[in-house]
Amino acid sequence: MYMAAGERLMNIPGNDSDLREALLDVNTPTLLLVLASLTGDDKWLAPRFAPAPIEAPEGSLFPDDTGRYSDELTKEIHEAAVTIIGEVRDGQQMISAPPRLERFHRMLNFSTAETVDAGQVAMLMEETRFVDRDEQWRVDLMAATNAGKAQDFHAVIIGAGMSGLGIAAKLKSAGLRFTILEKNSQVGGTWYENRYPDCGVDTPNHFYSYSFHRNPGWSGYFSKRDELFAYFDDCADAFDVREQILFECEVEQATFDEASNSWQVSYRDTRGARCNLAANVVISAVGQLNRPALPDIQGLETFSGPMWHSARWQDDSLEGKKVGVIGTGCSSVQLLPKTAEQAQHSYVFQRTPHWVAPARDYYRPVEQGLLWALEHIPYYAEFHRARMILIFGDRSWPVVVGDPEWPDKALSMNEANHGMREALIGFIKEGLGDKNQYLEDCTPAFPVWGKRLIVDNGWYETLAREDVSLVTETIECITPEGIKLIDGRHIDLDVLILATGFQSNRLLTPMEVLGVEGRRLADVWGDSANAYKGTSVPGFPNLFCLYGPNTNIVHGGSIIYQIECQIHYTMQCITQMLDQSLQAIDVRAEINTAYNKRVQSLSRNLAWGHANVTSWYKNSAGEVVNNSPFSLQEFWATTHDVDLNDYRLLRQGSNG
Repeated sequence: MYMAAGERLMNIPGNDSDLREALLDVNTPTLLLVLASLTGDDKWLAPRFAPAPIEAPEGSLFPDDTGRYSDELTKEIHEAAVTIIGEVRDGQQMISAPPRLERFHRMLNFSTAETVDAGQVAMLMEETRFVDRDEQWRVDLMAATNAGKAQDFHAVIIGAGMSGLGIAAKLKSAGLRFTILEKNSQVGGTWYENRYPDCGVDTPNHFYSYSFHRNPGWSGYFSKRDELFAYFDDCADAFDVREQILFECEVEQATFDEASNSWQVSYRDTRGARCNLAANVVISAVGQLNRPALPDIQGLETFSGPMWHSARWQDDSLEGKKVGVIGTGCSSVQLLPKTAEQAQHSYVFQRTPHWVAPARDYYRPVEQGLLWALEHIPYYAEFHRARMILIFGDRSWPVVVGDPEWPDKALSMNEANHGMREALIGFIKEGLGDKNQYLEDCTPAFPVWGKRLIVDNGWYETLAREDVSLVTETIECITPEGIKLIDGRHIDLDVLILATGFQSNRLLTPMEVLGVEGRRLADVWGDSANAYKGTSVPGFPNLFCLYGPNTNIVHGGSIIYQIECQIHYTMQCITQMLDQSLQAIDVRAEINTAYNKRVQSLSRNLAWGHANVTSWYKNSAGEVVNNSPFSLQEFWATTHDVDLNDYRLLRQGSNG
């Protein structure tokens, strides 16, 4: 048994035959990093073992990262691995310490056959837990706690989804008192609420998990809703935070009290009674995709058949029925194939097409050998996560940034972006087959990554079915019997499904949040929500927003990554407040203004800020208010270190 990177104790079961069998499913470049780490010997990073460069088929998100070794060299590596890992298993070899920064950098350069940015290496040291990022605040926080400075501290977390559970885990580990208010009867947020057919993640789930609570047992590369909910439900117990959660308690108002520099949080409990909690800190973990948006279409309420939003799925039988689906975003793409399999005929009502990316691994189960390696081979999970982030994270960032010299700015950002556009158009043609009359309607008039790429699950093949119709004419109204189009046609429907997204630009609604001088956050923001580093809002001291304005990601990666960056920032703020005996901190308005001017300046030159993009990412003025303008590494760097000079420091009798 051994302790990997200071984390959980693992053991290597079985014999050499079991190990040899498992290695047939592992990634060879990753395995070489494991051997170099177990032995401390750089011979496994020698040129003869160098992998071929990572290559992605044109237009695909899913590159070939196998290294493309010969069968002979692969066998040699595997036999050496059986010997080395077997000796570790049998207690005949000690494991070398985790790599330090310089060696880790060399290992990643070797493993990817390219030069990895030094900033990414520092970030990945934390994502692999080779460096414990919590040490940046833990020592000072423990000192403050031991000195009695946290005796009366209490945080209220609003929401028990991925953000709320993540920050709760850190507060719990620090011994700080907190309460989570959750409007649902279970944890999990979006993965509790969304249950439509084929609902799942669009990020490979070995990356879509907390860095400090990896799951080696994912059954698929893109797990579905039930497995994702089970993961977060397990987190509540693994983090030992379930007892701090008040379920079916919806927050109505949070009010900052300037006399005490604290918050009063009002909520309705399970009986409907209004209750209050006092808090030093309020952490909003309500997410952006939790309040369904209903389409503003005349006559919606008159439809006589079953009708529901995709996020409030009903298990009514669709067999033999004419089903209408309004919307062509991610939810619609995921639910349509299985809906079409049941319905007599499906009608998809489209306002704007999205780019859909080919995904050869979408339904692929995780191989048994890889499951075994992630669970039992020392260091394998750490390097697997690092390579996953490199491959599915910032590799695509250059494709989304505008090239000032690029001549075709109306449809693409740069040469690589244009190349992906052409490749994806080819993918559309292939999928539609004989229904190529839909090609123009399925081709977006904005750059690739203007909206987050949807991972394909047979979307175009489903549209090509004889019993599926794509309707692009504008809807005039909804009638009791179906939908009337502006060209006068009426489409009779038995069931209507609204895959129309969420009220994403109304962050923190329907709560009323009152800050300094009683200012309402909804009035301060309007439809231009903004926050310093996506987290702090001027005039609302000690309010920290997780998954706040301009933190969403488009180009790749996992939102959990972004949230962990914000959690780290928030824990530093709390630590410094307690360490310096501050009652509250309030980000300075000029600091926030300067930061958000930069956010908007950068956003305008990114694919999602493109003039042709109309999306929930933008407000009515065309400003990007949801998405981060930073690469993953840049967001990590932006949020990594707190500078209290950016804040007004509030103590009793003083407003800094």
